Amino acid sequence: MSYLIQLRSFLDVYRSGSISKAATKLGISQPAVSAHIHSLESFMGSVLFTRRSHGVIPTAESDDLALQIAPHIDAIETKLSLLRGRSKKIEGVIRIIAPADFLWAKSANILSSINNEKLRFKLSVGDREKIYSSLNDGDSDLAFTTSRPDENKFGFEIIGIEKLIIVTSVSMANELNNKPITPEILENYPLVSYDNQLPLIRSYYKFTFGTDINIAPKITVPDLRIIERIINSNNGWSVIPEYLCEDGLKNGRIIKINNDANTPENNFYLVWNKSALRQPRVLYVKEHIISLAKQGYFE
Repeated sequence: MSYLIQLRSFLDVYRSGSISKAATKLGISQPAVSAHIHSLESFMGSVLFTRRSHGVIPTAESDDLALQIAPHIDAIETKLSLLRGRSKKIEGVIRIIAPADFLWAKSANILSSINNEKLRFKLSVGDREKIYSSLNDGDSDLAFTTSRPDENKFGFEIIGIEKLIIVTSVSMANELNNKPITPEILENYPLVSYDNQLPLIRSYYKFTFGTDINIAPKITVPDLRIIERIINSNNGWSVIPEYLCEDGLKNGRIIKINNDANTPENNFYLVWNKSALRQPRVLYVKEHIISLAKQGYFE
């Protein structure tokens, strides 16, 4: 007896942590998924999941099985999707989620490069938690993020890097007059940050100065584009990915004051719900974006 169907159901339950979510992704009923899991457990002679009121928790045997079979099942699914794509029109809706700043900077050119009038796109914005929740729940097919994905749950590819730089108002840059930048100097000027956790700024401090930051921001706003605009109006400094403020730097509205030789970088990831690759349209767009990355689009 072949257990391919049961194994496919098992992987979706394992990755989503829910029989109901797996059923939705597979397009079958919850009882059918439960039956597949019970059949596999009987065949293996071990319990694969501990049932909870809100989902399931994989056992050690489940972890081992997923590790052994996932690459092979995924490869089969991808091959089948490629074959379907050759005989079926690439059409339908592609659901993409990413930080608002990234979509503002990159989405227009990405979408315009996809030469397929039958495809439609639904773009959503979110932070790290919302992005991975949306992928896991099957509400999004693809995502862009700088946070490293869980390789047991998601497929992903590094498609580029973002360089973190310190930017200041023109007046602050003139006051500094090319002085070496230190934490002590920065403490004398107002900090503008995404939030009170200071995520990008902490990363910069640890990489460049080898220390943590102990400054309370004067202004917080969860949009890096607005931060650039605030700094442009002579309101202090911040740490921003360079690609988001290229125009402001070029036009002299804001000034970069850090040393290029000691600039921290974050990876850009394209992340996908592995179940979504069963749809030829998702595989098509995923491969197109990876092709753009290989051409240096995200550098």
